[in-house]
Amino acid sequence: MQVIKRDGTLQEFDINKIIKSLQAASDDVGEPLNESDLHNIAKDIENELKGLGKDEVSFEIIRKMIADILNKEGFKDVAKAYTGF
Repeated sequence: MQVIKRDGTLQEFDINKIIKSLQAASDDVGEPLNESDLHNIAKDIENELKGLGKDEVSFEIIRKMIADILNKEGFKDVAKAYTGF
């Protein structure tokens, strides 16, 4: 799956980038997510993206998915920090 970046270029989806950004956001708010949480949330994102059945997906859609899942899982402060990136 390709991600349409803000500048319009395409980049291959990389789950490790999701994990790193989640980790950075959680560290910023002083609520570090453990490895299990990071990987579970990242897998949820990956599964939802695959469920869309698209070859390309925009960065904005991924960003919203991540914020929604973080909020749903009770990581509201992390979601706010994430959307600030």
